[in-house]
Amino acid sequence: MGARKKINVPVWFFILTALCLVAFSFRIIRSGAVPERIMHISYILAMPEGAVSQASKLGENIIGFLQSKAEDAEKNNHGRVTQKSGSDNDENKENPFTGDFSDFTGDLTVTPDDIAESMKSVKEQTENGEYTEDGEVIEKTFTSNQATDSLGNVHLRNVTDSQSVNLEEIIKKGCELPECDISEPTVLIYHTHSTESYIMTDNGRFSTSYPSRNDDKSVNMIRIGDEITKVLEYNGIGVIHDRSIYDTVYTGAYSKSREGIEAYLEKYPTITITLDIHRDAVYYDDLTRMKPVTEIEGKKAAQMMIIAGAEGGSVDSFESWRTNLSFAVMLQKTANDKYENLMKPIYFCNRKYNMDITPYSLLIEIGTDVNTLDEAAYSGRLLGDVLSDFIKTSVIDN
Repeated sequence: MGARKKINVPVWFFILTALCLVAFSFRIIRSGAVPERIMHISYILAMPEGAVSQASKLGENIIGFLQSKAEDAEKNNHGRVTQKSGSDNDENKENPFTGDFSDFTGDLTVTPDDIAESMKSVKEQTENGEYTEDGEVIEKTFTSNQATDSLGNVHLRNVTDSQSVNLEEIIKKGCELPECDISEPTVLIYHTHSTESYIMTDNGRFSTSYPSRNDDKSVNMIRIGDEITKVLEYNGIGVIHDRSIYDTVYTGAYSKSREGIEAYLEKYPTITITLDIHRDAVYYDDLTRMKPVTEIEGKKAAQMMIIAGAEGGSVDSFESWRTNLSFAVMLQKTANDKYENLMKPIYFCNRKYNMDITPYSLLIEIGTDVNTLDEAAYSGRLLGDVLSDFIKTSVIDN
């Protein structure tokens, strides 16, 4: 064989290849892939000899940087936490899924300082012209609206293919929880669509340029989960709040959150209830959106909707759906008994949304994207209060 001909490759080729490597590798990281996958990008090996030689140093630097970022991401992947040595108290202090709520007095109507500051900041930005309020917000309070089944203040909209609902029978039987020590982890709060968020002003207008999704955990669904969590803790209910973001890549978010749930159930086998907390979005047109709202103790609250699933249609392997439905009905009744019209009609459908993972798993939507963060956070605290009452009265040994 003759001597191998040297290939001269222009500098722009190395730069373009490096940029492609960075973009592709960051996509791997953001999708939750393990760091080792960064090292197996086959097109690097297919580069001409001269390119490999001249790009190796740059490539090593890029890969080293990406590996460090990937390792950071992996520590938080699916909400898993590396175990730390020390006592149980030390571990609890290090647990990123439980906040410091020592300043909470039990007054559900008080707007937290950080939420008040966030809303003030956005109001000032709007007044300065950063956001143009070009859309209209329509307020509605739902009672039996669109319900197919009602009994007293319990309302349900049945959109399943073939399942019927007997509210009288469900309410008469009730819904008991297994015997447990409710001070141990009993509830898991998580958010499949963690980045869903709210507006900051309550003047009947919204800005189409203001983002409806946000990575900032202080203003998205994770902030609402914090509000639920602090009330449960205040009432002596053991709760784990998974503050992971599962929808950085929207497709596959339910599969990712399911892995997180399973990890927590394995770590905390006392967990009985899992709640996936979302918000809805109802657009009449591009410039008209709806927010469900009610007034509780003189303060606006975002109405909530429980989603309960069932077998049927394309949904199978959901053996516990009847228990889930009973849980949904009794939780709604507890809520509306204590706080009139807090809950919209239950949405009963042929879906699972990870509700098959325990017999006491529900998806709850708190308001829509044009409810304010304050309204949604208030509803989160009200939900924590309602859930506390339900648990204390429904555990079998009580």
